[in-house]
Amino acid sequence: MFRRLLLALCLLPIAACEEGAISAADESIRMTFVADEGLHDPAFEGRVSYTVSAAHLGLTARAADGRIVPGLATSWRVLDEGHSYVFKLREAYWPDGRRITSGDVVAVLRRQLSPGSVSPLKPYLMDIEGAIAVAGNRAPPRMLGVADPLPDVVTITLSQENPNLLALLAEPSLAILRSRDDPPPPSGAYRIEREDGAPRALLPNLSWYGADEETPLTPIWLTDALPADDAIESYMKGDTDIVIGGDTAGLRRVQAPDLAPSLRMERTYGFYGYLARTGAGPLADPKVRRALSMAIDREAIINDLFALPDLQAAYGPLPPTLPPAYAGAVPDWSVWTQEARMGEARRLLAEAGIAPDKSISLDVALPQGGETHTEVLNAIAERWAPLGITLRGYTRRPDDHRKAIADGDFDLALIERIAPMPLARYFLRPFRCDVRLGGFCSPEADGLMRQADASTDRGTRIDMTRRAARIIAEEAPILPVFSPVRWALVRPGIGGWEDNISGAHPPRFLTRGS
Repeated sequence: MFRRLLLALCLLPIAACEEGAISAADESIRMTFVADEGLHDPAFEGRVSYTVSAAHLGLTARAADGRIVPGLATSWRVLDEGHSYVFKLREAYWPDGRRITSGDVVAVLRRQLSPGSVSPLKPYLMDIEGAIAVAGNRAPPRMLGVADPLPDVVTITLSQENPNLLALLAEPSLAILRSRDDPPPPSGAYRIEREDGAPRALLPNLSWYGADEETPLTPIWLTDALPADDAIESYMKGDTDIVIGGDTAGLRRVQAPDLAPSLRMERTYGFYGYLARTGAGPLADPKVRRALSMAIDREAIINDLFALPDLQAAYGPLPPTLPPAYAGAVPDWSVWTQEARMGEARRLLAEAGIAPDKSISLDVALPQGGETHTEVLNAIAERWAPLGITLRGYTRRPDDHRKAIADGDFDLALIERIAPMPLARYFLRPFRCDVRLGGFCSPEADGLMRQADASTDRGTRIDMTRRAARIIAEEAPILPVFSPVRWALVRPGIGGWEDNISGAHPPRFLTRGS
């Protein structure tokens, strides 16, 4: 069935007529990603990670609604109170006919945790037994707690329980790739068609284990990634069927009434706010940072600019959308009235020598992302001006924005971090003393995070993490504003899209209706 469908499709502009080549024909879906502004984490977001996930199997996978479902593993058992996982692999093959075995899986995990690995997920896999020693080059790879006792069985042993393990194994960074091939052959539902090295289409992979299913896969045509406003314009012109990957940039414009039938919004595990340069300058004083965070009227920004019920005010480094066990990792003043916060902010600033007649100016690094970022900053500037704080915003291209943050070329820098799972360590990692983002280091908070890493008791780890987050919230190296929403535009008639907090929308479930 797949072969008949593919032969009926039109051609890529770069290729002659051949099996598997497509254009934006009626049977396919045109998809546009919102371009990275310098805020996205490529490990979790963007066109590359999306196409990798479509073309390569992980041990686990995401369903259309974001649930964890079987991938290469057809099933798994959790033993020893969450310390051991046994995965049963399905019969799946590489395009050359060789079977994908448990040895391939073990090789991938060993590569991920090798001393020279720069995998973005490496810090979150240290719960695997032996991972710390292997990653630190103090033990050989065979000492890692992953094994292949049978060609179709993989075991993973943990030194401490990790409730996010199955979700991590579904991430594109942990896809089962055959490293000796460049590019690696596909093992998932799709193969990637490229032009000048960039992904241009996702075409059904005829060697995928599900290729004989009755329902054919829909080919996906990938347009150039565009800034949020341009992607919205492209959709309104009818040049694309799905705009995916939208966050705060473009959020105001996408709420236009004529886009309402197409607009999809999802809560996220994430925060939107401003990183402070704590190593030098006026924000080296924690009293000043604390005062500025108090003076942000988060509820007014949410209600006046967005009026979205899924936007939640954020007061600390952990998103308010994390599980209730992390509740309380916010400063005491978060429950005060805005009037009381402003009064305390004036007092703290006065102690630091800042007042309306002794004002200071702060440089704010912003990405080029349309008007939304500027409107949020202007709303904050209005609140800060009576306190003696003026702001100068500088917009930069994506690479320049990242460089400005890395170089400390800012007083405040906009950051927006979103994860596909409730991974508290992901949000606290920038504030560890071995990272020193913005120059921040709290030995007390760092010690608690290290204790959390070392503890084998899940309750103790959560408690230590929450206490560390509360200290960071009080020290205010980050001035959070809200937990953002993720938006997309989906053409009416396209099926298989289900809103979910993980932001997973696998192409294998998407269909094009009449």
